[in-house]
This record gives sequence, C-alpha cells and structure tokens, in this order.
Amino acid sequence: MSERTILLDVFAANQKRERLIAEALAETDLPPEDYPVYVYIGVAGPLTPTELARALGMPLSTVLFRMRRLQRRGHAERIPNPEDGRSYLLRLTPSGERLLAFARPLFRARALAVEARLGDERVAALREALDELGRAIERELDDALREPAS
Repeated sequence: MSERTILLDVFAANQKRERLIAEALAETDLPPEDYPVYVYIGVAGPLTPTELARALGMPLSTVLFRMRRLQRRGHAERIPNPEDGRSYLLRLTPSGERLLAFARPLFRARALAVEARLGDERVAALREALDELGRAIERELDDALREPAS
C-alpha cells in the first residue's frame, strides 16, 4: 500500500493488541477496553484523574467516562486527595482489586509471551521507538494548535 504511514501501522498493531486482550479476558467480566485503566489504578494508584489521563495518554474526558463505568460496577471509588483538598484520587475497591487479581495474570501471560517472541533487546528498542513516536505526535499536535486557522 503506497499510502501506508507509521500511524496506520500502529493502528493495525493496536487492533491486534485489543484482540489479544479480549481473548485473554474472555472468561472474566472485565471489558477489554477498560483493562488498562484497571491495571494502572491497581498497580500505580491511587491517582488523580489527570495523572491517570497523562499516564495512559488519554483525554481527561475519556478517563472520567471510564472511571464512571468502573464505579457503576462497584470496582472503583473516589477518595479525598490528602495533598489537594480540591481534587480526589481514584482507586480500586476490594471488588475491583479481586477482579484485577484474577484478570491480570491471564493477560500478563500473553503479553510476556509476545515479548518473549521478540526478545529483550527488540522489546527495549520498540519501547524507545514508541516513546519517540509519541513525542513526535505530541509535537505535531502542539504545532497544529499554534497554527492560525485558515
């Protein structure tokens, strides 16, 4: 395909990643699209919504939408932020922690198997390249926001 760009390649790889998550989590009631939110809050949390959005590269509105879904399921809750009384932190409830404890090994085994196919050096190089790609995309977005509308 002559119109192929690296961003289309990333999109295609992401579609395969989503299929892998869905397959790994098929025996759980955890929606695959919410899995990264569960993992990040469960491992790095509690976090403010802004911290979570930044970490996942998602718009804040998307994080808030996903958190409401987790809250409706009884898997996440808001707690006061001891460092800033105007904000709150997000954390998993005991029910959410149990679900993550069941689901995470299912996907993690598949993710580690993919990494094993690539090898440690290639995984490190891909991480570096993805970081570089992310920074290039952010610079393009920043430049686009600074350009006057025609």
